[in-house]
Amino acid sequence: MSFGIDHPLVAVADLDVAAERATALGFTLNPRHSHPWGTDNHLLFLRHNFIELIGIAHPELTDYRDINGFQFAKVVEARLTIGEGIAMLALESEAMTTDHALLSARGFKGHSPIEFRRLAHLDSGDVEVGVALNILHSPAQPFLTQFLCQQLRPELFRTDPTLEQHANTATSITDVWYVSDNPAHDIDHFRHIHGEDAVTPQRGGFKIQTEKGNCHLLSCQAISEHFEILRGIPATPARAVALTLACHDIERAIQHWSEHALPFVRLTENEIDIPPEVLGGTLLRFSQISA
Repeated sequence: MSFGIDHPLVAVADLDVAAERATALGFTLNPRHSHPWGTDNHLLFLRHNFIELIGIAHPELTDYRDINGFQFAKVVEARLTIGEGIAMLALESEAMTTDHALLSARGFKGHSPIEFRRLAHLDSGDVEVGVALNILHSPAQPFLTQFLCQQLRPELFRTDPTLEQHANTATSITDVWYVSDNPAHDIDHFRHIHGEDAVTPQRGGFKIQTEKGNCHLLSCQAISEHFEILRGIPATPARAVALTLACHDIERAIQHWSEHALPFVRLTENEIDIPPEVLGGTLLRFSQISA
């Protein structure tokens, strides 16, 4: 297995509107924060990973380049030109130097790790926190970009356990679903990140097993077989289009969504789909997992 799913970056046109929709969906959000490259975000903390809602807040800063020349905000901007949705996926790293060496051994020729620091707004006051990032960019398929993310002050990252408690009872991201017009070609990008052993064929594409959940790279037809709501979705550009979220009480989630008049499609006793138009152009499949 390879680096675990840490957090998808869901690009949204209006972060305030997205925060309202996420709250209506039953998510608890952290305070809004800013990045030096012109984006702001809210985080939806889950037990094992989280979702990042990210939007362009300061367009005048989006030309920012890191030491490798990578323009983080430009990927978010580009994703928004085709609609809201997942722009990138962060993978968990606990030892950036070691993990970067592993990537090099797997044949990924990419950027050097960088460090990014910001002020976190804690109850005790503002404090500097930081992350190390290793951007695994695919210029030809920018929305297949993944990156390693190591928290440099992990003891300050999750300081409020109530942020992991959600009215929809979500506990973790278990699957990230990508669509591609050529999975057999695009899977090479993921092989160089996750290693050959992590990749196995599945109907219509491939599964990439990680230490925290799975990624799936599928054809348009195969995605439609898993998600009826996505039938007919364009297969280009290749991108992530859906998340599976584990939850522990689907009936509580249904009650919350009904109270807020949100659309949902019940598939089985334990599975429900939230259409992409509800939050960030991303289909959310809630799946009740027995404890």
